[in-house]
Amino acid sequence: MESITKTYHINDVDLLKESGQFILDVREPSEFDSGHIEGAINIPLGEIDTRLKELPKDQDIFVYCQRGRRSEMAVGQLVQHGYNAINVEGGYSEYIGKYNVVSHSSNNTERKILQLGSLQCPGPLITVNNEMSKLGSGEQLEVHVDDVGFCNDVEAWAKKTGNKIIKNEVINNSVEIILEKNGNKIMDSTMLSETNDGTTMVVFSGDLDKALASFIIATGAKSMGKEVTMFFTFWGLNIIKDPNAPKVRKKGMDKLFSAMMPKSASKLPISKMNMFGLGSKMIQSVMKNKKVDALSEMIEKADKLGVKMIACTMSMDVMSIEKSELLPFVEYGGVGTYLGDTENSNLNLFI
Repeated sequence: MESITKTYHINDVDLLKESGQFILDVREPSEFDSGHIEGAINIPLGEIDTRLKELPKDQDIFVYCQRGRRSEMAVGQLVQHGYNAINVEGGYSEYIGKYNVVSHSSNNTERKILQLGSLQCPGPLITVNNEMSKLGSGEQLEVHVDDVGFCNDVEAWAKKTGNKIIKNEVINNSVEIILEKNGNKIMDSTMLSETNDGTTMVVFSGDLDKALASFIIATGAKSMGKEVTMFFTFWGLNIIKDPNAPKVRKKGMDKLFSAMMPKSASKLPISKMNMFGLGSKMIQSVMKNKKVDALSEMIEKADKLGVKMIACTMSMDVMSIEKSELLPFVEYGGVGTYLGDTENSNLNLFI
């Protein structure tokens, strides 16, 4: 079909609206409700095959999503079914940045303003969650942050916690968000029943990059209201060593093991391009310049958030690690302790 070879950009969307074209939004309903192009019809990507009867075959269908990937897939599906579908490149995130669309509306309320600048993930999510917990019902928080990915993060967080998004925009490569505390979240009958909503992870690796990933996930999950358990075993025990721990006298093989292992989180190698420790120092320097929390700071934040950190006592014995060498808030247990927590989890990771 001739029309599928055409290229349209999100900048052309006003012309499409004026000419009465059929515009299809293939994002999830929660994304659509948080803001959409006026006149667009919402059919999520996963529902297209079952809702084809709602789409016209006698005119072009202009398809958009948040950033362009889902709309591209949707166009492929529609073309296979004989529809004249055209992908609108750029996505809604670029549209709201260019046209300053207000996604939500509410009465003007005095609000606290939070300037997070270039703070990187999961910093904005943790900070917002902490600040919102201090607010009363109906009070608002205004957030400014450079990380454009936080637009999607905050949508998921708000849906999970029951808080309301008044505004969620990208303006000049910066995110502006207004949140309202909802103290009267209505729970349906399915939500009233007990559900397994925890997150558990086995942290086996002692590599810096993998340790960072594990704590980013852990703090993010905790900020979303999940119970989080991290089970450190073998090389992962090096992550939770206390840099200020007193020196422990060891002999023989125990002494050799101790000499060969990192003394704390700041001394961990990276899994690729370590180059005798130079790679680790380089990535830590880049993290500092990009204002990404150091691993030691992530560990401290995880503890303050209430993330449960368990050291495997069997691994400690094998690796010749004493309790006095680990951080003071670490708990101790075996596989039974960990498996007990997995019973209340719907997400289990091995890192």
